[in-house]
Amino acid sequence: MPIQNGHEIEQLAKRSYQLEEATRDVRNSADPDLVQKLQQQLREVQVQIQDARGKAINGSGTSTEPLFNAQLRIEECQHELRRVETNLQAGQDDVTP
Repeated sequence: MPIQNGHEIEQLAKRSYQLEEATRDVRNSADPDLVQKLQQQLREVQVQIQDARGKAINGSGTSTEPLFNAQLRIEECQHELRRVETNLQAGQDDVTP
């Protein structure tokens, strides 16, 4: 089913910006539980973006550029959170009892 209007694209783009900001906040907090929760949200939004891109490509005539940019933001956030996890794990490995 093609996207009927740009509302879905706009919402996903907005959500990607919100998650980008949340990624910065989580990076600064260094809370492993928050990292896990945010990673799950990022995965869910990534699936939604991919679905929306597929709909847009399949004939709606809607530009997929905002979705592409949103997906890039999400992927960058995921990469950043993987680095945070690695750093948190390294910190735990360095702790001596």
